[in-house]
Amino acid sequence: MTLLNNLIKVGGSAVILKEIADRIAGTRINREQTLRRKNAGMLALGVAIGGTVGAVAGLLFAPKAGKETREDLSRVSCQTWGKVKDNVSTTGHRLVDSVEEKSSRLRTAAEKGVDAAKESFNESSSASEKGNS
Repeated sequence: MTLLNNLIKVGGSAVILKEIADRIAGTRINREQTLRRKNAGMLALGVAIGGTVGAVAGLLFAPKAGKETREDLSRVSCQTWGKVKDNVSTTGHRLVDSVEEKSSRLRTAAEKGVDAAKESFNESSSASEKGNS
């Protein structure tokens, strides 16, 4: 009977470990989805940069005086740089928040798994000691 109880408890621990492994796999899938979104963001950034380069080229070849063109370039580049800094800052903060949230979830799941395994082991040890007495 003690052997059967130990097998049941070990099986319970295996279920807990499987749950942890499933959560890690889910986290991996989420990370892959995030990377895909990041790649889409990089594509959008490339399109924006290409559009900006095209606009600058258009300004350079426009039939304006050199001083006017330089002023326009300066104004547009300052506006664009401000937008880029804001977007990078926002994206960075979102990334940090996401990483902290995911690590917290993983830490909590691991702690629960460890606690459950310890409890199962302690119950198994107690039952084994009672069976040997």
